[in-house]
Amino acid sequence: MAGLSRRKALMDALVVGFAIFAIYFGAGNLIFPPYIGASTGPDWQIGLLGLTLAGILLPVLAVTAVANSGGTFKSLARPIAPWFYIVYNILVMIGVGALITIPRTSAVAFEIGVRTLVPASDNFVGRLIAVLVFFGIATFVAFDQGSIADRVGKILTPVLLLILFTLVTLAVLRPVGQPVPTGLENPFYMAFTEAYQMGDILTGLLCATIFVSALVQKGYRSPKRNIVMVLGASAVGAIALWVVYAGLEYLGATGNSHFPADTERTALLVGLIHLLSGSIGTYALAIAVALACLTTAIGLMTVVAGFVEEGTSGRVPYRVALIAVAVLGVFQAMGGVERIVAIAGPIFMAMYPVSILLVVLGLTRRIIPNDGVWKGAALLALIVSLYESAAVIVSMMDGTMPTWLVSVYHLIPLAQQGFGWIVPAVVGGIAGGVLWKVLGWRSICKEQDAEFDRRSVAEEEYAERFSDAHILRSGATLAQPGVSPETKRKDEADGDP
Repeated sequence: MAGLSRRKALMDALVVGFAIFAIYFGAGNLIFPPYIGASTGPDWQIGLLGLTLAGILLPVLAVTAVANSGGTFKSLARPIAPWFYIVYNILVMIGVGALITIPRTSAVAFEIGVRTLVPASDNFVGRLIAVLVFFGIATFVAFDQGSIADRVGKILTPVLLLILFTLVTLAVLRPVGQPVPTGLENPFYMAFTEAYQMGDILTGLLCATIFVSALVQKGYRSPKRNIVMVLGASAVGAIALWVVYAGLEYLGATGNSHFPADTERTALLVGLIHLLSGSIGTYALAIAVALACLTTAIGLMTVVAGFVEEGTSGRVPYRVALIAVAVLGVFQAMGGVERIVAIAGPIFMAMYPVSILLVVLGLTRRIIPNDGVWKGAALLALIVSLYESAAVIVSMMDGTMPTWLVSVYHLIPLAQQGFGWIVPAVVGGIAGGVLWKVLGWRSICKEQDAEFDRRSVAEEEYAERFSDAHILRSGATLAQPGVSPETKRKDEADGDP
């Protein structure tokens, strides 16, 4: 009986784990691991560490952080402020989704797909036609809430994965060259912040409730047991992501001698694939990426337009919002992938430190004494990250920050290494926690933890009562040789038939 329960738990973890992989994995994200590898060169292992932490480990742990906080992002963010999750959602949906991610899918589809298949389209008119067709199809399909895209995506995603796993295997077994030094001073920071561009921590925080609910529907109703299953499923998703991203990063590292340092991300990926597998592999990847980007765009446009309609209480209808997102996407996509990445830099630089902090706080909430820790840590982390975001913007405009402000920033520990927000977050958390305790204010986080425990106990008691009732109805099963009532109840509570 226990063996059946373990097999069921394993299968459920695999199913939800691959769902996590499918949602995190985006065709538009393929351009970043090879670029990290090419930029880090002989230090690609250090780059892989940064990519693994920011692009894989923290995003999948975001799901556990949400599960550990009641199962929704709203409950996770509640100790910071009641309005925090609303503002965060708006920034992610509009500032990241509509402004960055959706246009990037179109730009990547053109630069990897269309431009590879039709070289003559590599001009303004060719890009304009391709982008208009891309968003025309995406808008038309999204009018029915993307149901067609869901069906097509279920076919395209496995095809793209098969191509990628084949390419990754070739990259490992048949390297295209040897890494050459690039002069990069801080490969870990470069890889860590480049992984911001994937946006997967934001995805994890906002989509975690999908995975938590899926496991509840599979019978893991107790919050504590649900977390165990979330961890198992997250491990499955993380391993699959790591295989793809690590392989692509290694491909970029071994092939960096073939390309100038200023090669664009999309051109680098296409060039590497051509070196590795020739025209056949390049064309296969081009077709798969272009179509996968289209289905991704349809799904994202559906979500953003629905969010706008709901947020405005219907004053902005779904289709009007959808068209507005498409128009914005056309203008952004015409600038190309590199321009979109440049625009995204300051946005992610401002949002990611607080997002990482939310993951850490959600995972360690049991040892956090009160809401003051959440508020103080978030406040100081946000202040420093806004400075870092502003510094990026000023640098992009060929300007400089005030000397006194730069001097103050450099006094912060780890600022020189690019992680100036960490120590202020710790200091803010300690100061906020002490202040909260001295003032004796109410702590939402402790109330949430108590509710979490109450629900866990209630679900376990329900499972025990259900098990007892099932045994009594079975009658004769109590007399089975070698099976005690206690063992039977234990097996039934574990979900065994």
